Amino acid sequence: MLDTRVKVRAAFVIVFLLGFAAGALSLMLYARRFEPGRPAGWAGKFDRERYVKQLTEAVGLQAGQMGELNRVLDQTREEFVALRTRLQPQFEEVRKRARERIRGILTAEQQPRFEAFVQRWDEERRAQEQAAAGAKPLGRNP
Repeated sequence: MLDTRVKVRAAFVIVFLLGFAAGALSLMLYARRFEPGRPAGWAGKFDRERYVKQLTEAVGLQAGQMGELNRVLDQTREEFVALRTRLQPQFEEVRKRARERIRGILTAEQQPRFEAFVQRWDEERRAQEQAAAGAKPLGRNP
């Protein structure tokens, strides 16, 4: 009888610990994926507010330096926009070639679904690009 109770308690403790570990792992993965302050990887977007905050903490920027920092960041953003505008035709050409190669491997019944997919994908991309181009700089007051 004692052996059965010990086994049940041990099984209970093991199940509890496994649940705790699974919960901790899930929370960590969620935080890396969705927590805005701790991105898991570069998402292609510059988080100006976060950058200014971390730079201020890292180097001890003074209030008087913030205006110049914002001018530098504004100019840099304009340079990136100009570069993106100049390179856009090259990106479009690469995208066009990739899509032609994909069309070559699709069946006749897959072709219309691919075209619908491409149209949705392009609309989303254009909306994101317009939002990024029209976005006002963030973080004037860190």
